[in-house]
Amino acid sequence: MQMTLTNFEGIVEAKIIERGLDYYRSGDVKKLEKVGANEYGAVVFGSEKYSVYIKTSGKEIVEHECDCPYDYGDVCKHKVAVFYALRHGNFSGTGDELTALLENLHDSALRRFVLNLLKKDRRFRQEFLREFDEDFEEDDEDFEEDYY
Repeated sequence: MQMTLTNFEGIVEAKIIERGLDYYRSGDVKKLEKVGANEYGAVVFGSEKYSVYIKTSGKEIVEHECDCPYDYGDVCKHKVAVFYALRHGNFSGTGDELTALLENLHDSALRRFVLNLLKKDRRFRQEFLREFDEDFEEDDEDFEEDYY
C-alpha cells in the first residue's frame, strides 16, 4: 500500500504516530516551506533541530528524508509531524522565489557560492561528493557530524 497524507496513520507504527502528533500539536514543526513543485522542507525541533524533506504526488508521499539518527524504521516522529502539518496546509511558499533567483544567477556567482559552502559546511561537502564524485568513499570515522 502506498503511503499518503491521508493514510500514513494506518501504515506507520502507532508509537511513532503518537509522538509525531505530539510534536505537531506542540508547534515543533517550524519553517515548513514549499521549496518546489510538490516538495517541502521543514525544521522540526526535538532534542535537536532536524531537517525534514518531503516530496508528494497529489496526496501520495513519494519521498521523505530526515537527518535525525532514527534507525528503527523508515518513518520517524519528525516526518510524521511534518505529514500532519502538510495535511493541514501549514506551509509557506518559497519555491518560486528560489527558482527565480537561480535562473537569474550567473554561473560564476553560483560556483563561488557553492565553493564557499563546500569549504565551510562538512555535511554539504559530503553530500556534494556523494552526488558528483564517483570515486567518493564514505568516512569510516565514528563521530558526531558536527564535531571536527
